[in-house]
Amino acid sequence: MIDGSPARGAGDAGVDVSVVVPLYNEEGNVQELVERLVAVLRATGETFELVLVDDGSRDETPVLLRRLVAEVPELRAVRFARNYGQEAAVQAGMLASTGRWVVQTDGDLQNPPEEIPKLLARRAEGWEVVFGARERRQDPWHRVLASRLLVRVMRSLLGIELPPDVTTFRVIRGDVARLIASLPEKRKFFSALVVWSGARAVSIPVAHAARKAGETKYTLGKLVNHALDLTVGFSVRPLRLIGGTGVVIALGGMAFAAYRVAQKLLGVDITLGYTSMFAAVVVLGGLQLIALSVIGEYVGRIFVQMQDRPLYRVADELRGAAARARLGDPGGESVAGALRVARAAGAPPEEAPPRSARVRTGTEGAP
Repeated sequence: MIDGSPARGAGDAGVDVSVVVPLYNEEGNVQELVERLVAVLRATGETFELVLVDDGSRDETPVLLRRLVAEVPELRAVRFARNYGQEAAVQAGMLASTGRWVVQTDGDLQNPPEEIPKLLARRAEGWEVVFGARERRQDPWHRVLASRLLVRVMRSLLGIELPPDVTTFRVIRGDVARLIASLPEKRKFFSALVVWSGARAVSIPVAHAARKAGETKYTLGKLVNHALDLTVGFSVRPLRLIGGTGVVIALGGMAFAAYRVAQKLLGVDITLGYTSMFAAVVVLGGLQLIALSVIGEYVGRIFVQMQDRPLYRVADELRGAAARARLGDPGGESVAGALRVARAAGAPPEEAPPRSARVRTGTEGAP
């Protein structure tokens, strides 16, 4: 059982620290996660809130969150109508947060909550973002390799400078976090956008633990999609590389043709083989398909962006006593989220519908 006493300053409009945690099928971790977060944050003496976003879990995570909200006054639980992905859950948590500083962490307890004060301590030095760099990483080898390749691509291909072992365990100044979450892209890569924002950032070593319970949600396919979102969504350099490759191949072909013409003029017997022709056709065909697929990725993202569908739909939002008092919402629901969406779409805020008829949605463009 968690102590139910509210944090100090619960009546203020905002808090010192918001902790945003995306969750998906974390029934084995969520109880311990909340207990450890509450213990650590109360020990800091700062006002805080926990914003846990359930990304359409199919296990007992929603039931546990409902019980924890009744026990922890500082807890806010947002539940998606279905699984929309980690980035959507992080965005929803950022937009729902009210803290002057936002801590982002995962729900698997691989980033120990006890390391949060270490990150928060660097705020006094003027940093706007403090990344946690994992010491003695406890992930499977393929995840470690994929992460390192991704960082290398970001640095060499896209020119994005990140620490070599940066994680989603980080502290971000609240206005910077909400600015990034409100950007209109449908497929965000949050770490790259932190660099884009120009926020002063530093990386410090933090402990890393093995997953407490359950299985990792990052399959190889999701890691590949993550890399594509970064490569295609953050730069047009891949298109330029395709153009450069085409120029090189064309020049090579013209040089080879000129060489053959010169041989013929000099009387050299030229024997054309089907093997070389077949190889050339296969190589060029493969390059064309690769080029078309990359262009298709860009076109597909333009299509998704132009559809302008909400990134997620919130099915339910629960709030602890302190969060309800601070946000002036004794019933435990929020009208602000629906009005944010209306303003983001360019429509004037309308009078909120009755609580029973309210449907809340979230968009990439919500401020």
